[in-house]
Amino acid sequence: MQLNTMRCKECKGEMSLRALEPFDGEQHGVHMRIEGMPAMQCAEGHKRFIAPEFAAKMMEALMAETLVPLDGAKKKGLLKKRYCCPGCSRELGAGGEGRVEAKRVLEMKGLEPFGVKVELPKFRCPSCGRESVEPRDALMDDLMKASVQAFRAADVAPI
Repeated sequence: MQLNTMRCKECKGEMSLRALEPFDGEQHGVHMRIEGMPAMQCAEGHKRFIAPEFAAKMMEALMAETLVPLDGAKKKGLLKKRYCCPGCSRELGAGGEGRVEAKRVLEMKGLEPFGVKVELPKFRCPSCGRESVEPRDALMDDLMKASVQAFRAADVAPI
C-alpha cells in the first residue's frame, strides 16, 4: 500500500506517519476498538488515512479468518426479519445473552502491526441452548458502520 504523502488539506502542513491513540465505535451492539492504527498526521493534529483504500484493506485483514468461534444465526422472514438458531432453526430472542470478544493484530504490508478488538452480542437458543452471533452479512454491515463511527470519533479523514 502506497502512503498518501500529500500535504494536509486543512492547514497545508506536512503529513507524517504516526500511530494513533486507541479509539472506539459501535453499531447495533457491535463494539470495535482500534489501537495503534497508523495514520497520516500534520503538526496541527489533522489526521487522514495512509491511503484511500486503507479502511477496506483493514476490514479484509480483520475478516481474513473466522472472527469468533460461534456460528452465525440464520435470517428468516420476508417482511419481518428474525434470527433463528443455526442448529434447530428455532427463533432467537433479542440477544443480550452475553458478549463474545475477538482480538486481532493486523499486519498490513509496509506498516507496523496494530490491534483491533471486537465485541459482539451473542444469542442463546431457548430450545437447544446453542450460542450464535448475528448472520455474517449483518455482522459485516455492523462492523463497517462501527469502524466508520470509530474513524469519526478519532477525527480521521478518508483522504
